[in-house]
Amino acid sequence: MYVAFAFTLVFMLLHLYWAVGGTWGLPLMETRNRSAVQAANWVVCAVELIGAFFILALNHPVGRRVPAWTLLVPLWIAAVVCLSHGVYGFVTKGLYLSGWHGAVDFPSVPGVSAATAAGRHQLSAIQDLVVFEPCFVLQGALVALAAWQFVRTSARRRIWLTSVIVGTVLIAAFGTLLSLGGMHIAVY
Repeated sequence: MYVAFAFTLVFMLLHLYWAVGGTWGLPLMETRNRSAVQAANWVVCAVELIGAFFILALNHPVGRRVPAWTLLVPLWIAAVVCLSHGVYGFVTKGLYLSGWHGAVDFPSVPGVSAATAAGRHQLSAIQDLVVFEPCFVLQGALVALAAWQFVRTSARRRIWLTSVIVGTVLIAAFGTLLSLGGMHIAVY
C-alpha cells in the first residue's frame, strides 16, 4: 500500500511540473494553449493527491470504519483508468511508430513545418512508450494491488482482480477500436 501511495505522489510531481509550466515530455508545447494544459494538470494533481489519501486510508483505522466500497470504488476507477490508459497507449503509439499514423491524433500546429511536427510526434510516441505508458501501467497495477490487499477474503479478491482486468480490457479495447476507426478520445 505504501508503495502505491509513494508512486502516486511521485507521479503527481510530474503533473505538478507541467502545471507550473514545465514542457519536458510535451512536444510542441510552445505552440499549444499553455494555460489549458496547465489547468488540466492542476486538476490531475488534485485527483492524484486525493487518490493517494484513499490508498493511505486502506491501511489506516478509518479504512475499517467506513463501508469498504467507499474506498474500493474510487480505487477501482483509478486502477482501471490507469491500466487502460497504459494499454491503449502501448497499442496506439506502437501502431503509430510502425507506420499507422492515424492511430494517434496528434494536433496539427499552425506555423510548424510538417517535418518538424513529424519529428516531434515521433519523439512523443517514443517518450510515451518508454516513460509515460509504463508509468500508467505501474500506477494502475500498484493501486489495484493495494486495494486487493485490503479485500479480506480470497473469493472477493478474485472478484476484485477479475473486475479490474475486465474493466481494463473493455475500456482499452473500446478506445483502440475508436482510434482505429479514426475517432480519437485523447485529451491534450
